[in-house]
Amino acid sequence: MLKKSFILIVTIFIISCTGQKSLSKNDVVIIMDGFFEKVKQNDYNLVDPYYSETIFETTSREEWKEIYNKIHFVLGELISTELESWNIRTMLGTSGSGKYYTFVYNNKYENGIAKETINLFLPKSSNEVKIIGHNYASEAFLGLLK
Repeated sequence: MLKKSFILIVTIFIISCTGQKSLSKNDVVIIMDGFFEKVKQNDYNLVDPYYSETIFETTSREEWKEIYNKIHFVLGELISTELESWNIRTMLGTSGSGKYYTFVYNNKYENGIAKETINLFLPKSSNEVKIIGHNYASEAFLGLLK
């Protein structure tokens, strides 16, 4: 009985995942290229539409805008981007069924290099991928501690 239940669950998972639009790595790279072109214009209002509403459930839009602007004040202007690594996972569950994309960039800014890990989500019920997490790591931020 347990074996039949496992086979049924796996079958349901495979069937449910086949109906979603699939975005390849290259599709998401194109989206991220557009995002970084907006970053270069140094206007938060241009990048805001790339972020998912789920981000603003824990941090208000105004708070994120303030944090984003402070980060980019310290880093300076974006000079270039370099994709270091990427990962795509398909998940089915109560926390969100769909495709999760993780892209890690080593980006050159006016005031140093920043490693940016960007998590994106394409819900099963949508064809629109959005940023659900954005992490910056840079030695440029160490200057703030002095």
